[in-house]
Amino acid sequence: MNKFTALFQPSSIGTLRLANRLIMPAMGNRLCDAEGHVTERTLDYYRARARGGVGLIVTQLAAVSADTTLHGNFAVYDDECIPGLRRLAEAIHEHGVKVIVQLVNFGPLNLFNQVIPEGTSIKVPSLMPWMPDNKSYEEVNRNDIDRYVDDFSEAARRVKEAGIDGIEIHACHGCLVSAFLSPVLNRRTDEYGGSVENRTRFACRIIGAVKKKAGADFPVSVRFNCSDDVAGGVTPDEAVRQAVIMEAADADAISIAAGIEYWATLESACYSFPEGPLVPMTEKVKMAVGVPVITAAKIGPDLAEQLVEEGKADFIALGRPLLADPELPNKLREGRLEDVRWCLYCNNCLKVGSVGCSVNPFLWRESKFPPRPAEVPKKVIVVGGGLAGMQAAAILGQRGHHVSLYEKSSKLGGQWNIASAVPVKKGFASFTNYLKRSLDQYHVPVNLGTEVTKELVLEMKPDAVVVATGAIPKGLSVPGSMRHNVVQANDVISGEVEVKGKVVVIGGRFVGIEVAIWLAEQGKEVSLVTRGKLGGKKGPEEGLTYRTLVRRLIELRIPVYLNTPVLEIGEGSVIIDLSGEVFSLPADTVVLAVGAESDNELAEQLNGIIPEVYMIGDCVEPRDAAAATHEAAKLASRI
Repeated sequence: MNKFTALFQPSSIGTLRLANRLIMPAMGNRLCDAEGHVTERTLDYYRARARGGVGLIVTQLAAVSADTTLHGNFAVYDDECIPGLRRLAEAIHEHGVKVIVQLVNFGPLNLFNQVIPEGTSIKVPSLMPWMPDNKSYEEVNRNDIDRYVDDFSEAARRVKEAGIDGIEIHACHGCLVSAFLSPVLNRRTDEYGGSVENRTRFACRIIGAVKKKAGADFPVSVRFNCSDDVAGGVTPDEAVRQAVIMEAADADAISIAAGIEYWATLESACYSFPEGPLVPMTEKVKMAVGVPVITAAKIGPDLAEQLVEEGKADFIALGRPLLADPELPNKLREGRLEDVRWCLYCNNCLKVGSVGCSVNPFLWRESKFPPRPAEVPKKVIVVGGGLAGMQAAAILGQRGHHVSLYEKSSKLGGQWNIASAVPVKKGFASFTNYLKRSLDQYHVPVNLGTEVTKELVLEMKPDAVVVATGAIPKGLSVPGSMRHNVVQANDVISGEVEVKGKVVVIGGRFVGIEVAIWLAEQGKEVSLVTRGKLGGKKGPEEGLTYRTLVRRLIELRIPVYLNTPVLEIGEGSVIIDLSGEVFSLPADTVVLAVGAESDNELAEQLNGIIPEVYMIGDCVEPRDAAAATHEAAKLASRI
């Protein structure tokens, strides 16, 4: 029986009738070609979500102006975009799903992008002293505003001509329209700055121009920040006033977002946030406007059903959950919650150079799923029951190979079980459970408590061996590192050791930061020492989770010693080199979080004596879960 009846009731945005209340919001995917046009990979990506049963798809960002673009996103500033968008509309409509395109002028968002396309300019509402001095930018003048308003309307005309059902104005996260709305980014003294009404004027002019160009009945949604999540920015109370003004300007829907991308943490709330962090703000806006309100950010199905049923929101935007499982709406409709591949909100999909999603190895590679059946079934042994091993074994079984999985411990999950033991990461265990069900589904025998040796492999005579033996925590090569009070972060998280007294955590990666926070929240006096930057040797690869963790360090007043080598660990202290001076930090317990090293001994023993030996996951190189599962799926799809 389907308990999500409210979510699957039809409703409308303006003249646009939607089959249900679930929306795929705009998310960057870098699947366009160099000119910002639709590719086959773009179509595959959106087809998968349309087949999955959402009511509406809002496409990725589409640049309305040639002088402010971002590589990998749509370009809709000339008519060359129309044929590709028409193909996109047809591909999505084929599954009975509606589609709108999100239009954007990037503006200040380009200030912090690593690569700015040649020939583009960075336009901002106001010049600020904090703006980076290694990029050129200029304040928007009235002629620019007039031109950009016209660019939005012309983009809407092209989108409509392509058969798209409507548009959404990107007015959140610090883009140009968002920056005009924000008092912390807009310090203008003309008719576009100062009062709430003045700062909303640019957005309202865009709504009016789009309606005039594309037609009064052409649906227009506005996605805006109900909180900038920074001091001096837009507050929920002010956002309510802006929503009312934009409704009066003829917006057909208000979509709730939060956070200025280059400062805040709420833009894509990570695993440490509670469920539904934007819900209270959504309720305020919903009470003030008559048009439909769309909410988002870490909303599970039960909360989603409640919000729609109680009239606190009209539509639910599921972003990262639809990356994790494109079939999520269909599974909810059919009551198959046990089959859902749940999003972990780990934000690995947002990392610079990310290979994709931790739980969905076929994200951005939808044409590769489902993997083709094996031409010649082989006898395959998978050694290691962590994420990589389980993912590989499941896909090998799905393809028809005779596969068996061996794990030396008493349970599956490997290092992922430790990650799942962190209180704010309890949801991570859902992926282990999903992979276990996949192994059962494809009839993969699982052998626990069995350490695989070279002799055992020779005895079983497999055609191929997939080694996924993972990694082990690194130690620290300094005097005193073997003392009884020196423990590994993994053992602290798993509860295998007791942490006493004053604590020094050594290591500035996410694990070290998380352990320091966890212990401080228990009332421990904690210091954090790292020989480099916070977040890793080169700094963090993903900024939103990083900023969330650092904010918590600040709130808990945890001392952090950056670029500080450890010289020695004493009986009750850690000796550090702080800017060339030697200092002693009191430490009853020292927690090591200095990374991991690959365990690839078995693979080395088997090379040359087994026809096919493959290594995947951390035994190749310690990396994140997305890299491990992607590597596992890629290998399992070609054996």
